[in-house]
Amino acid sequence: MPRPIKRFIDVEIRKDTPRVSAAGFSVLMVITDSDLLSTTVRNKSFLSAAAVDQFFGDGTEESLAADAFFFQDPFLTDQPHEMQFGRYVDASIAALIECGSSPETTVATWNLVSDGEFVVTIDGGAVSLTALDFTLATSLDDVATVIDTALGANGDCYFLINRFNINSGTTGAASTITVLDTVAAPAGTDISGSAYLDGDIVVSPTNLGGSILSQGQVAETVETAITNIEDANDDWYAMGALKKYRDTTDAEDMVDEIESRRKMFLIATNDSNTLVLNDTSTFMYYIKNLNYKRSGGIYHDNATLYPDMSWMGQQLPKDVGSTNWAFKELAGIPEGAEVTIPAVALTELQKDAALNVNCNVYTSTLSADFVYLGTMGGGKNIDKEGEFIDIIRNIDFLQARTEEGLMSLLLEKEIIPFTNAGITMVDTRLKSRLDQYGVKQGILVDGSITTYFPKRSEVDQSDRDDRLLPDGTFTAELQGGINKIVVRGTVYV
Repeated sequence: MPRPIKRFIDVEIRKDTPRVSAAGFSVLMVITDSDLLSTTVRNKSFLSAAAVDQFFGDGTEESLAADAFFFQDPFLTDQPHEMQFGRYVDASIAALIECGSSPETTVATWNLVSDGEFVVTIDGGAVSLTALDFTLATSLDDVATVIDTALGANGDCYFLINRFNINSGTTGAASTITVLDTVAAPAGTDISGSAYLDGDIVVSPTNLGGSILSQGQVAETVETAITNIEDANDDWYAMGALKKYRDTTDAEDMVDEIESRRKMFLIATNDSNTLVLNDTSTFMYYIKNLNYKRSGGIYHDNATLYPDMSWMGQQLPKDVGSTNWAFKELAGIPEGAEVTIPAVALTELQKDAALNVNCNVYTSTLSADFVYLGTMGGGKNIDKEGEFIDIIRNIDFLQARTEEGLMSLLLEKEIIPFTNAGITMVDTRLKSRLDQYGVKQGILVDGSITTYFPKRSEVDQSDRDDRLLPDGTFTAELQGGINKIVVRGTVYV
């Protein structure tokens, strides 16, 4: 799907051959299948591991991923500040109502209700709950338990972050639910509305704290999931996934989707065949064989750990252009992490096999533990070598900032005349962005930038009629980095 800015600014930056904000280049979005994250909400942002624990629960896979991401060496200047989770429906799910965000939260008030009642339509049938007794409740979870018990096979109820949630007892497209209402023949205390459950009004522009409805559905494709996540919030650059997706066809679908986007994807692999030279059955071989430049993997022999999240938590917060993803030690408990991710003991032959499919490894050399080579699964050249992660991220950042600069020129000027002087204005803005976000950012070599735009007389009449300035180009050298050093010496007496 074309990005909206393409209507006005068409910039492509290539190495040889939906815009993310500057801050968004440090944001990780992780694919999850948790039912706690509804399909209507789709994407939820967290600023700490504690916030992830509060929502998903301590010890969940989301919690473990967040711990690996957020807990870095406290002496690092740049610390991770945001992690998002995006919902992927990989199996049929139940309909859900997340009641409004302003329910009664004082347990003592609930204790005064011994005859609570409301009705909700589940799967097309009205379910009336009456005589709900909350006098013995000691927490909001207890309040939810009373409702859950009364629902029986019709569904479930739980309390989560200021909202009472009720779901259907069935899954799939026929699983439906409505907002709450008053029972047909009121006899007790109506708890459907704002005084108690706050579940009687659906969310809207005039009621942002209203109830959120997510109807049941069958499993969706990865493509649909990522598109829906982007529709909810596209201001993230890196994508990860929970460990259940490692070395699966779902992961292959994820790399297929990311390749067509201006984003990147990293995931750990635990497939020991990655360490077998010329094995063609692995996830990493899949990426390399397709020569994908936007997805990569890191091998680890412990399937319970999240080395991918730890690596991204260390690297994403750093300024674009300032870091090489190779030669990084993952934070352990001594450095402030929740768990230590040990380096993997690999033979030289195993390292060669992994690197042959452009798989990053976390191992030891000369008693130092570090990740190398810091590459994607392919994309560097026709030989399908892995492109360096920093190169991809740098180019994406530079392209986004260049688009912004040229778009702002269109917006701030009453008119840019289609004259040589007007074309010079465009050229000057392009040079300015390339200098600010290329050279000064540490991406481009100073003095290497050359830009070109045709003069007015060189532009076809049809393009002038359409107010299109075509054929703008620039060339520049990437700074790159040093990953290998060769020294030959001669000594004599």
